[in-house]
Amino acid sequence: MNITGIIAEYNPFHSGHAYHIQKAREISGADYIVAVMSPDFVQRGEPAVFDKYTRTLAALLGGADLVLELPVLYACASAEYFALGAAALLDGLGAVDSLCFGSETPSLSLFLQSAKILEEEPEAYRRALQKGLRQGLTYPQARAGALAGHIPDRFFSSPNNILGVEYCRALRRLSSSIRPLPLQRLGNGYHDSSLKEGFCSATALRRGLAKGQSSQSLLPYVPEECRQIFSGACRHPVFPDDLMPWLTRQLLIRTDFTDIFDVTADLSDRLVNLSCSLIGKSWAQTVAAVKTRQMTEARIRRVLLHILLNIRQDLADECRAQGPVFYARILGFRKKAGPLLRQLKKSSRLPLLTKPAAAAGQLSGAGPDMLDLDFRVSHLYRSILTSRYGLPFKSEYQMGPLILP
Repeated sequence: MNITGIIAEYNPFHSGHAYHIQKAREISGADYIVAVMSPDFVQRGEPAVFDKYTRTLAALLGGADLVLELPVLYACASAEYFALGAAALLDGLGAVDSLCFGSETPSLSLFLQSAKILEEEPEAYRRALQKGLRQGLTYPQARAGALAGHIPDRFFSSPNNILGVEYCRALRRLSSSIRPLPLQRLGNGYHDSSLKEGFCSATALRRGLAKGQSSQSLLPYVPEECRQIFSGACRHPVFPDDLMPWLTRQLLIRTDFTDIFDVTADLSDRLVNLSCSLIGKSWAQTVAAVKTRQMTEARIRRVLLHILLNIRQDLADECRAQGPVFYARILGFRKKAGPLLRQLKKSSRLPLLTKPAAAAGQLSGAGPDMLDLDFRVSHLYRSILTSRYGLPFKSEYQMGPLILP
């Protein structure tokens, strides 16, 4: 049995994602595609525009055979941490043969070479990195500059290439047998916010939704089999500003943030000093006010998300030391994937979670705390849907996997 993994957010699912699944199946010869998908909050430090069950359904309709949830601790973290958690989840299944990821270049050797440099940190690379940091560059900028002496210019400037390198780096750390497979992207760039013919970016679709564009105008960029679910979800999207009441409360009641994941003492002091001046600002205005020359906007967004979700540094440390992942929670699957599920039940080193109410009893170490965090943040997301749109509130303990024919 040939199994290929995909790591994605599907925020939201569009025709480019369906193409990725189709081509991943073709170039790997896969019998089954397993998608590890971010939950209700995503790596750029924002809520997903549609909830995780809507995106799971779209992924299954779009060609995936099984969708697993990436724990929120990794889903909302830096590219390095995001990739480690997702790759560890796929590796823990004990049966995945390859990992196919979208990239701006199909050259596997460049990804492996970059991953090796980042892991081994040769002297020339370290000197160039420190020089960039002393010049006031952000860490990502300094790292890209240091790598430029070893790999072609601009290779490391693409978010897709950066994630691809981190996937290769994570597989290397895990001593995993999973084979990385870069797939050349088509259509708009990752950050391209325009809607053009052919494949568009998820950024463009989110921008269209935020501007109030009709679902009808966005449907050409969504696979035909997913259009009904997309149109329904367009009636209740979630945006970063929906988080501001929860963030404001944390900014007002806290006098220290150093217990929060990825918050340094200096950043904590800055947040405390700015807290009152941030009241009443939008999410974008808050990010801009907190940002410094040395910290990227993406990191600030993630830190603010860690604060309002109460993602603690001690939990992150425990999970990294003990795990890094403790379970594979199934969000949905196709009935025809029965042989895949039977294989994973035999091979997986991780418990396969299908019944949330009984899940904690299957876990050890930091696993219950990681799962409790997943449940709490999904409840927060669902409370937004209830308070803003009047949708019925459903606890995670009531939710089972989606099953398609």
